[in-house]
Amino acid sequence: MVSWLALIFVAMLPMRYLDLPLNAQPGDLVFPFLAVAVRASTRPQRWISAGDWPLAAYLAITLICSMVSPEPALGLALFAKQIYGAALFVVFRVVAKDAQLTPKLQRTLVVVTGLITVASIAVIFHGTNEDAARSVFSQLQRMPFVGVVRRIRGLSATPELFGNLLVVCAVHALALRVTASGHARVMWTLIVAILGVGEFVTYSHSAAGFAAAIALFVAGLTASRPLKAGTALAALAIVAMVNAASVVVPVRNGEPTHYEIERVSLDVAGHKMEGVLMSYAALKRVAWTSVVDHPLIGVGPGRFVALSEAAVQEGRLTKSYRGSLPHCDIAGRSAETGLVGVVSLILLWASWLRAGRRSWSTGSVSQRAAVAVVFGLLVNSLNADVMNFRFLWLVLAWMWPQAGESAPASPLAERARG
Repeated sequence: MVSWLALIFVAMLPMRYLDLPLNAQPGDLVFPFLAVAVRASTRPQRWISAGDWPLAAYLAITLICSMVSPEPALGLALFAKQIYGAALFVVFRVVAKDAQLTPKLQRTLVVVTGLITVASIAVIFHGTNEDAARSVFSQLQRMPFVGVVRRIRGLSATPELFGNLLVVCAVHALALRVTASGHARVMWTLIVAILGVGEFVTYSHSAAGFAAAIALFVAGLTASRPLKAGTALAALAIVAMVNAASVVVPVRNGEPTHYEIERVSLDVAGHKMEGVLMSYAALKRVAWTSVVDHPLIGVGPGRFVALSEAAVQEGRLTKSYRGSLPHCDIAGRSAETGLVGVVSLILLWASWLRAGRRSWSTGSVSQRAAVAVVFGLLVNSLNADVMNFRFLWLVLAWMWPQAGESAPASPLAERARG
């Protein structure tokens, strides 16, 4: 029962088209049954350990700030979502102790997402802009630099969200390729290529984390220092370009995109340059202004939408960002819960990176892939609300070091299994 429920949940994870309270999605209807089944099959095993205190502190700060917020209901709704993410992590950490089940879950997620990516790419090259399939799998949008493009979003709410899911799946597809042989290796190679193309045509900021995660994983598989250095430099260049383009772009002729907020002047090495402030930077500016005004406990969890609404009224954001989320975890956490909240977020990420370091040293190729994914999503947290992503909590469970694990001989030895 646990295996089937876990497989169904993971297969439904890329599908987000439901209009339910608290942004609930199809797989969320399965998760309670999975949690009960896991609990019934693992008694009297402890699910929580002393090492989970950073997660407990993160949740506690949200709860406390919600209770003193001007709108406690919003804070409690956000707290409920965070509790759900933590529950995903705890339950799938227990499920991950089944060494046979976890690879099945990873293959399922990768294959389902790969099929959705193929369908998404296919529909953007066929039919008219009014086709129902195109509106489900993609959206037409004017983008900086590239002009009007059709961005794929799979069955996710936005191309950004789908791009981050592709980070998860591409790295795990690489891990599956490493441990496969023969025709299976060819198949996983093809899937990696499909997911890579899909990432490109999302035209999303998630390309930064995609590059960082791939580079980290590949570096762990090779003893070649030039290859390690080359992949690292390429990834750093992509991360730098994506984040620079999220702050300001050159002034261009033609119709502006909805990302462009206002003209700004920059002094670069004594030369005055004209540019356009981008929405992601403007949202961070809104967050910083709020932190200055409410430094200790912020404006209240879930209330960033009120800040962005006020910024629109004041002309600091365009109407496209009315009621917008911060699109940056550290900025949003700072604005909503102040210094105490952002410290709890940093401690939580630090605890995850520490656990990831242990798994990188002693874990399997699959666990190293999960570590690389978590690192990539951390990179993307500068321009996305990754703490809301269900697949982040799932991958954390796959990454988590398991008691009694022994280190493999080397990454190269595992790669040679094929």
